[in-house]
Amino acid sequence: MSETLADRLENLIVFMGLNEDPIFKAFIDVLKADEASCYAKAARFTGLLYKSGYVSWTDYVFDQIDNMPTCLSDAYIESGSIPERMVNIAMDELNSISQACSITPDQLGIRRDLWSAEAIDFQAGYLNRLLMMDQTGIGIFGLHHMFRLKRTTDLELVPVVHPDPITMDQLFGYESQHQAIIANTEGLLAGKMASNLLLYGDAGTGKSASIKAIANRYAKKGLRLIEVGKDRIPILPELLDLIAKQPLKFVIYIDDLSFSEDDDSFAQLKAVLEGSVSARSENTVIYATSNRRHLVKESFSARTGDDMHVRDTLQETLSLSQRFGQCIFFEKPNAQEYLNLIHHIAQEYGVDVDEQVEQRASAYAIAQGGRSPRIARQFIENEMIQAKEGE
Repeated sequence: MSETLADRLENLIVFMGLNEDPIFKAFIDVLKADEASCYAKAARFTGLLYKSGYVSWTDYVFDQIDNMPTCLSDAYIESGSIPERMVNIAMDELNSISQACSITPDQLGIRRDLWSAEAIDFQAGYLNRLLMMDQTGIGIFGLHHMFRLKRTTDLELVPVVHPDPITMDQLFGYESQHQAIIANTEGLLAGKMASNLLLYGDAGTGKSASIKAIANRYAKKGLRLIEVGKDRIPILPELLDLIAKQPLKFVIYIDDLSFSEDDDSFAQLKAVLEGSVSARSENTVIYATSNRRHLVKESFSARTGDDMHVRDTLQETLSLSQRFGQCIFFEKPNAQEYLNLIHHIAQEYGVDVDEQVEQRASAYAIAQGGRSPRIARQFIENEMIQAKEGE
């Protein structure tokens, strides 16, 4: 029986990725081992299992399958359906995998309780996983919800292993701005027409934080964020083609966007926003941030130079922001709004605020060059550090 099961496990088709997994291969070695070498093979398998952070053999394999891209998931993403023959093979393989993952050391004649195992229905679990791919993703998109483009010439996504955990509850003020971003994002998730957004305004007002907080808020509903540096804008069409057939929704995030007059990449971004031969996919929006609404830095010489069509040239350089469906303005808070921020953030950190603290907060803002949510948070964090040093 063990040899037959081992043979089936060694020749997987749909789940052939498991045959490249060293722990899975080590377990097959245990099944194929004779009585003299069984314990040594089992010890090696157990050591690899522990090293991966697992004690349960069942949990380990379930997690590997849960996020494994297969021909089954590829077919479902491509067409929304799966060939019957492929399904039948997958069900047979999942049945064999279920048998293997329920095997305990006792069943192999190894008396020591090296690993735990239990009977589990891998067939139902995997089919449910396929049906939920529009929310959970699969492969790299199932394991992470924030990514960035690797700084190479190739199109390669790198997961953000430790993403900024900022939440909307930590962003005080700017209710109308946040509501506009939320409404647009929820429209995207609902399959409705959603706009590309330009968040512009004063530094430190929470533009970038708002986008990351939105990504965190809707990660479990199928939203993924991909950060693209300005230098990688030329590769955007390839990226959009890559994710177009994914069942998930994507925010392409471009931070601190601005261009010099002789920067050709702004024209490439314009083509992506509107006018490219490739239609923008319904599962993707672009959210960009900038400290300026006119994204192309303009000099006086541009207005007085020797270009015969100055008006057309200026219109060209100022038109990029108009390609975004919505432009959302983040303005520095006034004095009272700044103090309100101080009180809100202080409450979050458990810091008491009295009149003296307010005066120090106002003086701190002046010293830092102006009021903003970022400055308010920095002040409260400094207050905490000073309080601890005084203890």
